[in-house]
Amino acid sequence: MEDRKRGFSKIALIYLILLFFVAFTFQFSIVSFAGESNVTVDVNVSILSEITVTPTSINWTQIGPGQAGGTRLLDIRNTGSVNATSVYAFVTTLDNETTSPYLSSNAADYSASGVLVFHNETDPRFYWAGRIEWNWTESIANFVDPFTSLGGSDGYGFFRNASNSFVWAIANGTNGLCNNTGAQLALTDPYDDGTSSTRSPSVGSINRDGGDAFFSYFSVARSSNFLYGMCMAVDTQCTKIYAYKYDKRAGFTSCANAQNIVGNLVPNQIEQITADVWIPKGIPTGDMKQAVWVFRSS
Repeated sequence: MEDRKRGFSKIALIYLILLFFVAFTFQFSIVSFAGESNVTVDVNVSILSEITVTPTSINWTQIGPGQAGGTRLLDIRNTGSVNATSVYAFVTTLDNETTSPYLSSNAADYSASGVLVFHNETDPRFYWAGRIEWNWTESIANFVDPFTSLGGSDGYGFFRNASNSFVWAIANGTNGLCNNTGAQLALTDPYDDGTSSTRSPSVGSINRDGGDAFFSYFSVARSSNFLYGMCMAVDTQCTKIYAYKYDKRAGFTSCANAQNIVGNLVPNQIEQITADVWIPKGIPTGDMKQAVWVFRSS
């Protein structure tokens, strides 16, 4: 009996020790977290207006006259910290090609940007980045002059995409200058096949929207025309026409068809550009003059 009591006493003692150990461990755990503390984190980002276009160079090689080079993709990314608005682009065709290259056998007399076309994500049509066509210095067979009542055209020529050509004509305005009020631009709709029906340019729905010291700016609103939706700048002396769409520099924005590539990019947003080159027939073999494609935003 006495042994049984001693056994119960030992068991009770063991339970007490275990209970004490558990209580001590629990208390220690509570104490170990009692030192927790919070730190707040605040960051202020400075203002940076920046867009980045990648890749930084594109090229096409061994493209035959009358052919397209094949599409290339570019990203316009807003790498700044504020919205990039009114993103537009222009090329250096007018700087690279200051005189007519038509009698030259050197490809370097032609600007590479003059054959560049591209579109954005919302409009799948390709538009010229900035293409010049120069006045044709010889008579054009079967040409039907749209300005005979004004004494005849002051400039005319061919506008070429890749495999096809069209005919254009211009008449000067005030003081005999093509950048002044009264200047007119006419274009043909059908592909040129050498007949008078395809060499009869019309002024219908081609509107002069304004002018400055260098150009008159026309918008092509005739849906049947291959330049529909584009802008045409005609120089002061009526010697060349310049096709563009997404150039919003001072002056060029006068054209009603001139647009931004994208109106707004929030930080880190990307607008994808699809580019190609259309090589007209009659371009000399070799490297065309390297051009620069500039992207800007507000």
